[in-house]
Amino acid sequence: MNSNFDKYISNLVSDKTKFPEQLFEFATNLERYELNHPKSLHDSWVTSLTIAENRNKQRPFDASLSITLNLLGQKHDRDIVLTYNNVKYYELIGHENEFNYNDTFHGDILTHEVSLENELYKHILELRSGSIFKVYFTEFKVTECVYT
Repeated sequence: MNSNFDKYISNLVSDKTKFPEQLFEFATNLERYELNHPKSLHDSWVTSLTIAENRNKQRPFDASLSITLNLLGQKHDRDIVLTYNNVKYYELIGHENEFNYNDTFHGDILTHEVSLENELYKHILELRSGSIFKVYFTEFKVTECVYT
């Protein structure tokens, strides 16, 4: 690995108690960053992005925002589903992938980073096309569906 990545992981580990267990495990799992691993987000493609305002039918004015990002894994053998609940802020900047538009509009995920900012968790994903997805949230879940 490189020194910037090592420092990034080291900072996450030093702040372990500030992260929920599943988010910490996801953020520090080296397989999620490797260039050639089925669980890696690197080279994954965006399949769908769903933004939901979740409402209680008895109290419809008390809504919460959730975002589900579905990715096709780099080996095309699985879906990696990232669910962000209690979203407080998100930003999506999309650019057409000039290199291989027929495969994927946004291009492959190049890198992603999890951090803590102003008492909110932040996940930033950068894609080959220059697209950026940034989300601030308080709850996180990752699931995988392997097609074998």
